[in-house]
Amino acid sequence: MSDINKLVQFIRVEFNRSLKLFPLPNKPEYLYDPIKFALKGDGKRFRPILIHLSGKAFKTDPDIIMKVSLAVELLHCFTLIHDDIMDSDKVRRNMPTLHHQFDTSSAILAGDGMFTISQLILNSIENKPDAFMQHYNETVLEICEGQALDKHFEELDDISIDMYTDMVEKKTGALLGACFYLPAVISGKSNDEIEKIKYVGRQLGIAFQIQDDLFEIFEDENVMGKSLGSDIFSNKKTAIAIEAKNRNKTEWDSIIRQFDGKDLENIRKFLLENNVKDKVETLAEHYFNSAYSELLALGFDKDSDTYKFFKMIQGRHS
Repeated sequence: MSDINKLVQFIRVEFNRSLKLFPLPNKPEYLYDPIKFALKGDGKRFRPILIHLSGKAFKTDPDIIMKVSLAVELLHCFTLIHDDIMDSDKVRRNMPTLHHQFDTSSAILAGDGMFTISQLILNSIENKPDAFMQHYNETVLEICEGQALDKHFEELDDISIDMYTDMVEKKTGALLGACFYLPAVISGKSNDEIEKIKYVGRQLGIAFQIQDDLFEIFEDENVMGKSLGSDIFSNKKTAIAIEAKNRNKTEWDSIIRQFDGKDLENIRKFLLENNVKDKVETLAEHYFNSAYSELLALGFDKDSDTYKFFKMIQGRHS
């Protein structure tokens, strides 16, 4: 196992231990039982890991970084819970989605509770810069804006790739950007430096989401840990769907009309035969390369843990 793999695994284990030990009340059960269920899933923890690597690079206090990573993971889980409700998904991380395991009302409340707990964790950090919570809550609002655009796009027919990337920069890129720049805020970096650091994380986030669009069609459901094809079935304007419609709108619309939400064979065949898969992979690679280039410009070399972790994300399979 390489040094970066060992480091990432160490951070994951330490983070999971801290998450497991985080004190949650037992009552009322209607609130806390769903929260505990949501947090016991076996997530990949990319966001907490990025926060810890950023904290290490910017020499931020490790105890503070653990608090930031816990808060951000709670925020991330909160967004997933509400996304799953809006998208009617039934499986998340190889477990039933929260609204499917319990009910919609308790899932909404659990998400609200998790977001509030994330705020309480961050508010417990002493001597943090005055702008820190402003940055954090601006990120939360951007995520909400991205989700709003995602849902609105379902009602529209003519969505461009540029519109899509603007949307995912908010929905996915904003949080990954925050994972990279929040430790820099804590460490006292200037606003100009923070904006450059934020940009790197957002480019990574766009690439990450485009990858997920591909995995949602071409990966194995057990590896992904969630149901496949739901984005297509829900008329989500993913990079895959946009490029497929650009390639042959009539044939693509016909295939989608016949899609039962389960059998992806005809969809995969179309995407491969029309080079849509290749084009979307190239788009993801473009944003990964942008993230690498900007990371190098910040002074991170190719042997840095952060650069190697970006490469790990690009090489993932789910």
